[in-house]
Amino acid sequence: TVAVDSVTGTQHVSQSNDDRDPTSAETLRPQTQVDKRLCSAILIGDSFHNFADGIFIGASFLSCSSATAISIVLATLFHEMAQELADFILLTQHAGLSIVKGAVLNFASGLFVALGGVLVLASEPSDITIGVILAIAGGVYLNVAATETFPRIERKLDNVKDRLLVIFMFAVGATPIGLVLLDHKHCA
Repeated sequence: TVAVDSVTGTQHVSQSNDDRDPTSAETLRPQTQVDKRLCSAILIGDSFHNFADGIFIGASFLSCSSATAISIVLATLFHEMAQELADFILLTQHAGLSIVKGAVLNFASGLFVALGGVLVLASEPSDITIGVILAIAGGVYLNVAATETFPRIERKLDNVKDRLLVIFMFAVGATPIGLVLLDHKHCA
């Protein structure tokens, strides 16, 4: 189709949808629709998860031991790197979000860590409450490992060598936690 601009007199040539080259990038780009239910489930669940992590981290800084607080921050950081990467992949590859939108929304849900931490630090909980929060945090991590992670790994393993490697890696992950507990002190 040829159109003439009445002001400048220049001609513009355009193709209709039927005349487009079927191998052009515009034609080959898949038209993905955003799965709003999946996005909502991922982002709301991750926000609550991050909020709980913030509570655990905040409570750890109210404990007597800075080593305990730092170990909880590091354990949460390593855990969150994998978790947030998985959420980003789900948002962009399966839920249909663009890379930028997936990153921005994933980052926004990550800010709930700060909200949880500020909330617990501002509320000045008692030592017993801090102990309960930290015990729940430890239980959450053990529960996830025992009910979610290990069964999925077990289904994929088909030989003894791989099973031993998994047990070894679990020990490598659990050892720093155990070493921190060796220096565990109660407030005087």
